Amino acid sequence: MSKRTIDYYTKIGILTPERSESNYRFYGEDSIETLHLVSQCKEQNMPLAEIKEKISLYYTSSVEKEKLLKYAQVLSKRMEHLEAELKEIKPLLDALNEEEQKSIINRMSPQSMALAQSLIILFN
Repeated sequence: MSKRTIDYYTKIGILTPERSESNYRFYGEDSIETLHLVSQCKEQNMPLAEIKEKISLYYTSSVEKEKLLKYAQVLSKRMEHLEAELKEIKPLLDALNEEEQKSIINRMSPQSMALAQSLIILFN
């Protein structure tokens, strides 16, 4: 990640740097772990506000019931959107021949494939 991105994440409260005696910022292992979590969330097209909420839940030792419930609702909404998208593309996928279907499946990550299969089973 660029310095500019790290500065921005610090500014909005996603990262919290430590300070040296000379007042220089430095980022420890927790910050690196947070950056990995942010990258994973960005790959899922998660907005920064949700990422910030997820990170605060991740690092909170005593999880507040309200925050956890809110996050569960966000995940539920995301699942509903995925379900709707799957329902939209399922007829298109069914119309493809076997070779075209295999080509699409081969481009999906194993995690994406497992999630798609689970959602199809769950919502059919």
